[in-house]
Amino acid sequence: MFNDLITFFTGAPQNRRKYPRRAGPFQAWVAIGSQWQNCTCLDISGSGLGLIIAMSLPEEVNLRVQLESKNVVIRAKRVWQQPGTAQGKPAWRYGLSFTGISADDWDAVVRFCNNDQVVIENKAQKDLELVKLKADDVARLIPKKLQDQMLSMLVRRGRLAPLDEKTPLVQYSYGGVIKRAGKAVHRLSIHSRVNDLATGETRAFDTRFYFEDDGSNVSMDE
Repeated sequence: MFNDLITFFTGAPQNRRKYPRRAGPFQAWVAIGSQWQNCTCLDISGSGLGLIIAMSLPEEVNLRVQLESKNVVIRAKRVWQQPGTAQGKPAWRYGLSFTGISADDWDAVVRFCNNDQVVIENKAQKDLELVKLKADDVARLIPKKLQDQMLSMLVRRGRLAPLDEKTPLVQYSYGGVIKRAGKAVHRLSIHSRVNDLATGETRAFDTRFYFEDDGSNVSMDE
């Protein structure tokens, strides 16, 4: 449902430059059912990776790739495949492109491909990794029904004035697909403001929302 939103975040030509590809091999795992199967990442870039594994894969898979001390979690779709052998045994080689990756992991991949430090422990920097969406991006990428649901949740928590016919003054920032409670979910942050009628002060809030690919199971950080 949110393929355009993922593309906007992970690889749309107008939003991401082309990044270098770094050759492996790197240790990797692919999710098959409820199990992680060993495979080998042959190379990786900011938009995709090459893979070799001793089995045929479905069109889209979840992966973990070990980049130095960090495991990055990636969802990727098959672009091409080629049967062959590895160490005398049947194997498949794949070229895959990213369809989902968290902001932290995407930045780690890019840093790795540029031979920079993979892990950066800086909370302020991580918060900046959310990509701000313009008003037309929000209208195009996030269904109105989902917008209304999240804004209503903010109203109930006192983080936004009651909705009326006017467009609410909020700012959306998208943070990619992450793992939460064992599920792949989209991460979205909404910046909202409320005027305190008693004091005349304005209070600002940044609230993280999480929802599944079909727009269901919407939750928010306390």
